[in-house]
Amino acid sequence: MIKKILFFLTLLLFSTQFVFADTIQNNNVSLRSGAGAFFPVIKVLKKGDYVKLIKKNRYWYKVKLKNGKKGWISTNSFGKVKKSINYGLVSRDLSGRSISKLMVTAAVKGFFENKINSKNLNKDLFKQPYKRYLDPFKFMNFKQNTFSGRLNQYSYRDKYKIDYKSSFNITEDMFATSSFVAARLGAPGLINDKRLTQYVNSVAQLIVESTEFFDFPITVHIVNTNAVFANATPIGVIMISKGMLKVIQSENELACLLAHEISHVTLGHGITEAGKRKHMIKAESAFGELDDATDKDDADMDELANEMYERSIKGRKAKYEMAADQRGAIYAFRAGYDFNGMATLLNRIKSTIPVSQEAEDASHWLPMGLKKRINSLNNFTSTVNSDSSYKTFKNRYLRYTR
Repeated sequence: MIKKILFFLTLLLFSTQFVFADTIQNNNVSLRSGAGAFFPVIKVLKKGDYVKLIKKNRYWYKVKLKNGKKGWISTNSFGKVKKSINYGLVSRDLSGRSISKLMVTAAVKGFFENKINSKNLNKDLFKQPYKRYLDPFKFMNFKQNTFSGRLNQYSYRDKYKIDYKSSFNITEDMFATSSFVAARLGAPGLINDKRLTQYVNSVAQLIVESTEFFDFPITVHIVNTNAVFANATPIGVIMISKGMLKVIQSENELACLLAHEISHVTLGHGITEAGKRKHMIKAESAFGELDDATDKDDADMDELANEMYERSIKGRKAKYEMAADQRGAIYAFRAGYDFNGMATLLNRIKSTIPVSQEAEDASHWLPMGLKKRINSLNNFTSTVNSDSSYKTFKNRYLRYTR
């Protein structure tokens, strides 16, 4: 009798490994070669596609398609659409592909139409904003070393629950505008230190895995300039300067800063601003009439449009920054870092970085209103309980950066 029961349980266990099936609930779902957003994309699935579930870890499913192809998809693939990001072009593996210049030119018409061929652009980044810096095997080793002798990664993540915000779509227009921003910030060129670049991307990946959108693919480019800045585009391409890395003194400060930038993406700040910008794009015909009246050329109209955009976001910027500070602190906390690193970094920037008055300077906004941001962040983090298991990894940071 016992043998029959064991046989039945074994048969049941074997069969359940492959009988569960489901349909994809969201569009632009990446089928990847491994359980992580840093693995290459095999195929992009759409809402309604049928898959068989073979295996599950905490956040990823191994699945089999009707054609027999196997790969890994995020558990977000079966989540409610209202709590998801439609990744659009981002769902594809764009790390080795050149983006259509025609698409980019069309999308940014009315703002950067006369700047596409500007010398003050990193043309390589403009055509190819994504790059896969992470080797999956090396990253897994990095993660293992990070949590060695501590709680596991999931334990830290579970210490603070977060709610999903509203959904948003990453459109071609948003992709195109982001490509331009990355190219503009990357104009000085990127550093050639592959080891440092891989390290910074590894820290960023740890942060992404602590977010609600753990399947979001990101790229961090390090710009070869002593200017101090860090900026995230809405498509998950982050630009951080060599100068900023010199100001940062530990890995937890780096993690907090990257978490802050990633928060701008997950909170949809860029998408919100894109909606506001569209009103200006619709006014392009009005600019044409003004052009006739003032004898200004198209380049001057582009400059006027840019200036109007800068002025339009000035009143909303502080709100975005404080929201990203708080959400970034949560992400860093969920990744096992000392989340006080952001306030420490902001205080250092406040005391050492001069305030730029040039709108074209990438660090133009960074020092503005820091005192208010620091107070707000300190008030927020004082409500979160931390302990000695949260690390700064100062020595590891210095090994890579000094």
